[in-house]
Amino acid sequence: MVTRVILALLAAAAPATAEVLGEVTRLAVVVELEHPVAGLSAEELRRRLSASIAERAPAPTLDAGSTDRLRLTVAMHAHSSAALRGFWLPFSGTYAMGTVRLGLERAVHLPGQAPRTVPAIVWQRERFVATRWSAAGAAITRAVEALLAEIFRPGEAA
Repeated sequence: MVTRVILALLAAAAPATAEVLGEVTRLAVVVELEHPVAGLSAEELRRRLSASIAERAPAPTLDAGSTDRLRLTVAMHAHSSAALRGFWLPFSGTYAMGTVRLGLERAVHLPGQAPRTVPAIVWQRERFVATRWSAAGAAITRAVEALLAEIFRPGEAA
Protein backbone atom coordinates (compact mmCIF):
# COMPACT_ATOMS: atom_id res chain seq x y z
CA MET A 1 0.00 0.00 0.00
CA VAL A 2 2.72 2.50 0.98
CA THR A 3 4.69 1.61 -2.16
CA ARG A 4 1.65 2.31 -4.35
CA VAL A 5 1.14 5.70 -2.68
CA ILE A 6 4.81 6.60 -3.21
CA LEU A 7 4.71 5.52 -6.87
CA ALA A 8 1.48 7.46 -7.41
CA LEU A 9 3.05 10.49 -5.78
CA LEU A 10 6.14 10.26 -7.99
CA ALA A 11 4.08 9.85 -11.14
CA ALA A 12 1.83 12.77 -10.24
CA ALA A 13 4.53 15.09 -8.94
CA ALA A 14 7.34 14.58 -11.44
CA PRO A 15 6.88 17.03 -14.31
CA ALA A 16 8.20 16.35 -17.78
CA THR A 17 11.80 17.49 -18.00
CA ALA A 18 11.01 20.29 -20.44
CA GLU A 19 8.40 21.67 -18.03
CA VAL A 20 10.36 21.58 -14.77
CA LEU A 21 9.43 25.12 -13.77
CA GLY A 22 6.38 25.35 -16.04
CA GLU A 23 3.69 25.71 -13.36
CA VAL A 24 5.79 27.42 -10.68
CA THR A 25 4.55 30.96 -10.04
CA ARG A 26 6.26 31.66 -6.70
CA LEU A 27 9.64 30.26 -5.74
CA ALA A 28 11.93 30.42 -2.72
CA VAL A 29 15.68 30.12 -3.30
CA VAL A 30 17.55 28.18 -0.63
CA VAL A 31 21.35 27.76 -0.60
CA GLU A 32 23.11 25.43 1.80
CA LEU A 33 26.90 25.61 1.96
CA GLU A 34 28.06 22.81 4.31
CA HIS A 35 31.61 24.14 4.72
CA PRO A 36 33.05 27.57 3.91
CA VAL A 37 34.85 27.79 0.57
CA ALA A 38 37.32 30.60 -0.03
CA GLY A 39 36.05 33.14 -2.54
CA LEU A 40 32.47 31.85 -2.50
CA SER A 41 29.54 32.61 -0.23
CA ALA A 42 26.01 31.30 0.11
CA GLU A 43 24.71 34.82 -0.55
CA GLU A 44 26.69 35.02 -3.81
CA LEU A 45 25.23 31.69 -4.94
CA ARG A 46 21.72 32.82 -3.92
CA ARG A 47 22.11 35.99 -6.02
CA ARG A 48 23.25 33.90 -9.01
CA LEU A 49 20.24 31.58 -8.73
CA SER A 50 17.88 34.54 -8.29
CA ALA A 51 19.33 36.27 -11.37
CA SER A 52 18.89 33.08 -13.43
CA ILE A 53 15.26 32.84 -12.34
CA ALA A 54 14.64 36.52 -13.15
CA GLU A 55 15.95 35.97 -16.70
CA ARG A 56 13.17 33.43 -17.41
CA ALA A 57 10.08 34.49 -19.29
CA PRO A 58 7.71 34.41 -17.51
CA ALA A 59 9.78 34.55 -14.35
CA PRO A 60 8.38 33.07 -11.15
CA THR A 61 8.07 35.58 -8.33
CA LEU A 62 10.82 35.18 -5.75
CA ASP A 63 9.17 34.66 -2.37
CA ALA A 64 11.14 33.41 0.65
CA GLY A 65 7.90 32.03 2.15
CA SER A 66 6.90 29.98 -0.87
CA THR A 67 6.33 26.24 -0.46
CA ASP A 68 8.01 25.68 -3.84
CA ARG A 69 11.80 25.85 -3.41
CA LEU A 70 14.83 25.78 -5.62
CA ARG A 71 17.44 24.30 -3.27
CA LEU A 72 21.18 24.36 -3.94
CA THR A 73 23.30 22.22 -1.64
CA VAL A 74 27.10 22.42 -1.79
CA ALA A 75 28.88 19.69 0.19
CA MET A 76 32.56 20.34 -0.42
CA HIS A 77 35.24 18.91 1.87
CA ALA A 78 38.97 19.61 2.07
CA HIS A 79 41.34 16.63 1.89
CA SER A 80 45.10 16.77 2.30
CA SER A 81 47.32 15.14 -0.29
CA ALA A 82 48.64 12.90 2.52
CA ALA A 83 45.11 11.60 3.13
CA LEU A 84 44.82 10.82 -0.58
CA ARG A 85 48.08 8.87 -0.68
CA GLY A 86 48.00 6.17 -3.32
CA PHE A 87 46.46 8.44 -5.95
CA TRP A 88 48.60 10.32 -8.44
CA LEU A 89 48.31 14.01 -7.59
CA PRO A 90 49.97 16.85 -9.52
CA PHE A 91 51.06 18.67 -6.34
CA SER A 92 51.04 18.24 -2.61
CA GLY A 93 48.54 20.39 -0.81
CA THR A 94 44.83 20.45 -0.16
CA TYR A 95 42.16 19.15 -2.51
CA ALA A 96 38.42 19.82 -2.61
CA MET A 97 36.01 16.97 -3.22
CA GLY A 98 32.27 16.91 -2.93
CA THR A 99 28.95 17.46 -4.63
CA VAL A 100 26.86 20.34 -5.89
CA ARG A 101 23.16 19.47 -5.97
CA LEU A 102 20.27 21.50 -7.36
CA GLY A 103 16.71 20.41 -6.71
CA LEU A 104 13.18 21.68 -7.09
CA GLU A 105 10.88 20.95 -4.16
CA ARG A 106 7.14 21.36 -4.67
CA ALA A 107 4.25 21.16 -2.25
CA VAL A 108 2.12 18.14 -3.21
CA HIS A 109 -1.07 16.56 -1.90
CA LEU A 110 -0.91 12.87 -1.03
CA PRO A 111 -3.87 10.93 -2.42
CA GLY A 112 -6.24 9.62 0.25
CA GLN A 113 -4.63 11.67 3.02
CA ALA A 114 -5.88 14.58 5.06
CA PRO A 115 -5.97 17.83 3.06
CA ARG A 116 -2.42 18.98 3.72
CA THR A 117 0.62 19.39 1.56
CA VAL A 118 4.05 17.84 1.97
CA PRO A 119 7.29 18.82 0.26
CA ALA A 120 8.48 16.51 -2.52
CA ILE A 121 11.57 16.68 -4.68
CA VAL A 122 10.25 16.73 -8.24
CA TRP A 123 13.54 17.43 -10.02
CA GLN A 124 17.12 17.01 -8.86
CA ARG A 125 20.56 16.82 -10.45
CA GLU A 126 24.02 16.59 -8.93
CA ARG A 127 27.59 17.22 -10.05
CA PHE A 128 30.72 15.80 -8.44
CA VAL A 129 33.58 18.26 -8.04
CA ALA A 130 37.23 17.34 -7.41
CA THR A 131 39.96 19.96 -7.74
CA ARG A 132 42.64 21.86 -5.85
CA TRP A 133 41.18 23.63 -2.83
CA SER A 134 42.31 26.98 -4.22
CA ALA A 135 40.18 26.36 -7.35
CA ALA A 136 37.10 25.06 -5.51
CA GLY A 137 35.07 28.29 -5.78
CA ALA A 138 35.44 28.43 -9.56
CA ALA A 139 34.68 24.71 -9.92
CA ILE A 140 31.52 25.05 -7.82
CA THR A 141 30.41 28.03 -9.90
CA ARG A 142 30.88 26.01 -13.12
CA ALA A 143 28.87 23.13 -11.63
CA VAL A 144 26.05 25.50 -10.65
CA GLU A 145 26.00 26.96 -14.18
CA ALA A 146 25.77 23.44 -15.66
CA LEU A 147 22.90 22.55 -13.32
CA LEU A 148 21.04 25.77 -14.14
CA ALA A 149 21.40 24.94 -17.83
CA GLU A 150 19.77 21.57 -17.16
CA ILE A 151 16.77 22.96 -15.29
CA PHE A 152 16.15 25.92 -17.63
CA ARG A 153 17.15 24.36 -20.96
CA PRO A 154 16.93 20.58 -20.45
CA GLY A 155 17.25 19.67 -24.12
CA GLU A 156 20.47 21.68 -24.52
CA ALA A 157 22.31 20.56 -21.36
CA ALA A 158 25.16 18.13 -21.73
